[in-house]
Amino acid sequence: MPTAPDLAGRALDGRYELHEKLGEGSFGRVYRGLDRRLGRPVAVKVIKPWWAEDSAWVERFEREARLLARIHDPGVVQIFDIGHAEEGPYYVAELVEGESLAERLRSGPLAPASARAIAEQLCRSLASAHRQGVVHCDVKPANVLLAAGGEVKVGDFGVARLAESTSQAPSATVAGTPRYMSPEQARGKPTTAATDVYSAGVVLYEMLAGRPPFADGSPVELGLRHLQDPPPELPPAVARPLREVVARALAKEPCERFPDAEAMADALQRAGDGEGRDAAPQPGPAAGARNGNGASGPAAPTVSLRGGDDDAPTVARTLLAPPRTPGLPPEAGQPPPPERRHRLAILAAALVLVAVAVALLVVSGSPARTTVPELRSLPRAGVQARARRLRLHPVFTSRHSAAKQGVAIAQSPAPGMRVDAGSSVRVVLSSGPPPVRVPAVTGQAAGAAESVLAGAGLRWSVEYLAAPSSRPGVVTRQLPAAPASAPRGSTVALSVAESPRWRTLTSFSGVDDGHSVPFRIMGRRWRVSYEMSFRGTCVFLVFCEGPSANARELEAGGGEPSEGGSAGSFELSEGEGKTHVYDTGPGLYELVVSGGRDSADWRMSVQDYY
Repeated sequence: MPTAPDLAGRALDGRYELHEKLGEGSFGRVYRGLDRRLGRPVAVKVIKPWWAEDSAWVERFEREARLLARIHDPGVVQIFDIGHAEEGPYYVAELVEGESLAERLRSGPLAPASARAIAEQLCRSLASAHRQGVVHCDVKPANVLLAAGGEVKVGDFGVARLAESTSQAPSATVAGTPRYMSPEQARGKPTTAATDVYSAGVVLYEMLAGRPPFADGSPVELGLRHLQDPPPELPPAVARPLREVVARALAKEPCERFPDAEAMADALQRAGDGEGRDAAPQPGPAAGARNGNGASGPAAPTVSLRGGDDDAPTVARTLLAPPRTPGLPPEAGQPPPPERRHRLAILAAALVLVAVAVALLVVSGSPARTTVPELRSLPRAGVQARARRLRLHPVFTSRHSAAKQGVAIAQSPAPGMRVDAGSSVRVVLSSGPPPVRVPAVTGQAAGAAESVLAGAGLRWSVEYLAAPSSRPGVVTRQLPAAPASAPRGSTVALSVAESPRWRTLTSFSGVDDGHSVPFRIMGRRWRVSYEMSFRGTCVFLVFCEGPSANARELEAGGGEPSEGGSAGSFELSEGEGKTHVYDTGPGLYELVVSGGRDSADWRMSVQDYY
């Protein structure tokens, strides 16, 4: 992709100064600017020069500006003006001082309360767009702006759709960002308000977990994971009501999500009412534990059983020391008599021996441990060999992906984890790209058919064949035929009607009387090419009478027998390169040659035009 020139320092149409670049996408570049006429800071988005040469892309750029101007909400970046300068088409929008959510997330996940508050404001802003019939279609952290005053604003409606429209972008590409794309976008299906709900759910998940639920892989793999895989568990600190909001927003089917962003915002508000409750229990210090009577107090000492004699006094004191009555001096507690102390010492020693025996049994009976190796990118046989060396048992499943068929694309447990020898490792093998449905292109022009197949991810081969009843350049046959399924990238064989031309069917010759063998005509026209010369003294006469030819129809074009009527006759004239054309159409014919008064030699060929 070429580099667009930096326009900082220029003034568009003599009004909008461009001071510094704020951001850049594939479509345009955004500058911090100043409106000279009104004296206010603005953001100016200028279309890149190579897009400006494409009228369809310019129309899309203007559509983005019109969509932004249509939405009136403090949570949506406002559009002020649109224009066409020498530097290219541009629009002028509200300048939001602050940072994007993407920049904020570079420092790690947010506290659940902050994430919930930002997500609620985001959904309120999207709800305003939904009420006005606009679906954003590209909700992601880079498009969520966090103003210095704490407000959340949504920008960049560049791939937005009108909600009432079922069409996709003018191009054949799927619009959106793969990490935040809804399952219906990955399928190329129409988008609705539930599409933005899914993407908002991904953004909320990333704020809570520090990364999107599906972050690794090619765009095709990410799309498949959005379609097929459940998101990983959120951190334990996330409260149950907030987990439920995320789970519903990330439902695979649009009908199972919140119907629009307003419903999701209301659910987030309710989740905030109980903020801090229902969180998963967190590990804390032993001093926070409760004693056996339910009262808060110091936890019992932890005893390490290493099996040595040094542990005996500690075990004896922990298990056998009599409770001390608070407030009394030590001598208030009467020591046990010598006989009892002797029995207690024997009991303590026995307990120590039992504890040591149990510890040794646990250690000796525990299985050997091993480290899970990296299995991804290996073929099935390689996975089995590597796993066998480490005494692991691979369990295979498969799913479609852009990776080569039979190659491992995922595993669980992850590489580096310590597990028991003999454990199972779940390995996902690629079954190759998902099959695509072969579109029907028979009857279309060859160029249009090739475009349709390319859009479906298929290749094609073309063979030009004679097709008397078809227009030249039209596909007369395809293999495989629709609606079959075929691997992505496979080839569809196309038969295309070639331009008509004269084709010789049969040739014959004779002297005086004679007739030809039957021949079948396929085109609408056919002709007889011949040459004839007289024999003997006829050449010295003023007038000579030579043979004549009569075409007889043996079978009509539909295959029905004919009564053998004449399709037309003509007299053979002397000379070379003579022709006689018939417009009878398809059928089975024969030529019968009758001699005249004067003897003559003749040669004929029948040619069909298709």
